[in-house]
Amino acid sequence: MKKNYAYLICFLLASLVFLSCSDDDDQYEVPPVEVNLSKVPYQKLSDYHFFKDGMKDQDPVDGVLPFEPASSLFADYAHKKRFVWMPKGTHATYVSDDNPLNFPVGAVLIKTFYYNNVQPSNTTKLIETRLLIRHAAGWKAYDYIWNDEQTEATLETTGNGVFIPITWTENGATKSINYKTPSQTECLTCHKINPTHTENGEITIPIGVKPQNLNTMYNYSGTSKNQMAMWKTAGYLEGSSPAPAHSTVNWEDTSKSLELRARSYIDVNCAHCHREGGHCDYVAMRFNFSNTDLSTFGVCMTPLFSIENGPFVINGGNADRSEMVIRVGSNEGAVMMPIIGRTTVHDEGLQLIKDWINTLPANCH
Repeated sequence: MKKNYAYLICFLLASLVFLSCSDDDDQYEVPPVEVNLSKVPYQKLSDYHFFKDGMKDQDPVDGVLPFEPASSLFADYAHKKRFVWMPKGTHATYVSDDNPLNFPVGAVLIKTFYYNNVQPSNTTKLIETRLLIRHAAGWKAYDYIWNDEQTEATLETTGNGVFIPITWTENGATKSINYKTPSQTECLTCHKINPTHTENGEITIPIGVKPQNLNTMYNYSGTSKNQMAMWKTAGYLEGSSPAPAHSTVNWEDTSKSLELRARSYIDVNCAHCHREGGHCDYVAMRFNFSNTDLSTFGVCMTPLFSIENGPFVINGGNADRSEMVIRVGSNEGAVMMPIIGRTTVHDEGLQLIKDWINTLPANCH
């Protein structure tokens, strides 16, 4: 009898070991996110462990939080997936509604650019993943280019960017471009500000992660939550951060007013340069969403650089004779705005701006 009990105990122990091993084999152990500031940038995107197995699915590991600003910067019709990660025990703090959050050292902002309905196979194609990593001395930008197999993205080391031909279908129309990833100079043109207006006073900053842009709902695994509230729940935003007094909207949301939609679109596409300390600080327009003074927003303002048929930056009631419309609707290097980040005209955004300008009083003389 004792021998039988001994066999039974051995059998049970062996069964437990087997089940334990089977469970381990069935689970995919995700390594913790790896951001060693003394070693970044890594050669491969996978070295950071931001995503679960099969990176092309962009399925983030725990601690990598997806987000989306109310309106997105136009980039030749590319779609974007955005994520944020911060070291354990750290969080961002509120500065103002229309300034980026103040992020802790070690924080990473992740943005992947991709296209749907890519020809000839009508598939999704990831193009590049851009990282902004917060070092002690400030933000640094790194770009990773995806391979054709969509299994890995590799650090772009020339600093000049690369061209990637792409053909895709958008709204029933087939489009083709030579997609351009940004050079380091182009990155800094948009992601810089000189808050002190002094020589060598420029610092690198993020663009879209402002409270005014994050005070919107986002679908987290089937549950819709306010993004700022979710950041607080995740420990990524200081709990006492106030709700924005004024928030941008999705420019495509026709339930919102035409003015809010147009000003939200202009803010995300233009305000990072056309603001105090921005790249285009030297011209008088201030396109940030918080600026409700239409005269400094460009209405009836004489352009610093004259162009044909554009007597005012925004010619109230006459979109076709507004400098803004002419520049946003152009692909010519000496005329187009924004000056970088696109090679095609955003027809839908251009129409939105024109519709709004045509509703303004026609009192520019």
